[in-house]
Amino acid sequence: MLDNCEIAVLTKLNELAERRGFKPYDFVATYRRDDAAGRYVLEFEVPASGNAVREERFAKMVLDLGMVDPDRAALSGSAETIIDALDRAIGLSPRRPGPRF
Repeated sequence: MLDNCEIAVLTKLNELAERRGFKPYDFVATYRRDDAAGRYVLEFEVPASGNAVREERFAKMVLDLGMVDPDRAALSGSAETIIDALDRAIGLSPRRPGPRF
């Protein structure tokens, strides 16, 4: 069952992605609790790919989130930490995305 925090994270992620010119089906991301560590994990399981422009935009988006490697992009911490990272990345993103590729 989804809770309000999970919905908030995924909603913010979709807003960030839209600002970068992505549709939700351009990549696969999950948000889950890592019970072993007691933290949450936002993970891009399938990064955006298909052409150089899409891959460059995806790399920029994950860098704005504080992730270093677009091929193994994941963010872990408290729900507050992850939401704050999404808010910062949204603030760094253009209001209107360029054309989709």
